[in-house]
Amino acid sequence: MGNFSLDHFVVFAAVTDCGGFAAAARKLGRAQSAITNAIRNMEEACGLVLFDRSGYRAELTDAGRALLPRARQVLAEVDSFRRDAGGFAEGLEAGLVLAVDPFVQQAPLAQVLRALHAVHPTVRVRLLMEPHAQVMEMVGGGQAHLGLLPEVAPLGTQFESFRWSEQALVAVAAPGHPLAAHATPIPPEALRVHMQVVFSSGRAALTSPDLGVHATDCWHVSTLAFKRELLLAGAGWGSLPDHMAAGDIASGHLVRLDIESWEGRDRMPSFFSTVIRRRDAVAGIAQRKLIQLLRDQVVN
Repeated sequence: MGNFSLDHFVVFAAVTDCGGFAAAARKLGRAQSAITNAIRNMEEACGLVLFDRSGYRAELTDAGRALLPRARQVLAEVDSFRRDAGGFAEGLEAGLVLAVDPFVQQAPLAQVLRALHAVHPTVRVRLLMEPHAQVMEMVGGGQAHLGLLPEVAPLGTQFESFRWSEQALVAVAAPGHPLAAHATPIPPEALRVHMQVVFSSGRAALTSPDLGVHATDCWHVSTLAFKRELLLAGAGWGSLPDHMAAGDIASGHLVRLDIESWEGRDRMPSFFSTVIRRRDAVAGIAQRKLIQLLRDQVVN
């Protein structure tokens, strides 16, 4: 079996699409004899007859019909290679790293990343769920291109940022928990006597509202996912971001607690999620597109 050239596949597809050698020659701007020679050389290379020339028009043989999809696949891969190479030459990144605090809404972020993939399918995304301080450290140190985190402390001049979503905390407990049946609004003294599940990532300096402790007895967990599981199991009560608790409240697996006050306020706190990037970093094509998609989908 001989060697193939890319031109063999181009001519093979053109003859098939145009319905004959003469029409393919006109489409490709070549002499008909050049098209005929290209197909003959391809047939010799693969040791098969690809076209039946006995009739008025050349028709694909069984072998030709079987191999045509593979030829089209080769041409599609080459076109994709050319597009990708052109994109990289113009500044398209091979990959992006996102550092995301677990408090950030994940469903709308997933939609944004899906839209990014539709536009730049070759760009690989690495998404890391990290605590607030680590998100800032990774973006500041250049290990992550963008960070998404709650706006709970000043960012400083190293970063540029924009608000992306606003969300609230909700106090919840399992339906069988004593607080679920307590008269409302539930006073602080009633909260203190029941074990509270608290999210804690070891960020001593962070003043996130969810780190507020209201009970004498507390369990500290380092992931929101496991905190939710403990609440579902009825081990204690605690707060969750509203987007994380909404489904469980709607299904009856968790009950929203009407709290009389939370750290001196008459309502549960809310906070903004913010997108940050290092101010002096140069954004490539994919990063600029991702920022645009995030700005276009500000979540309320």
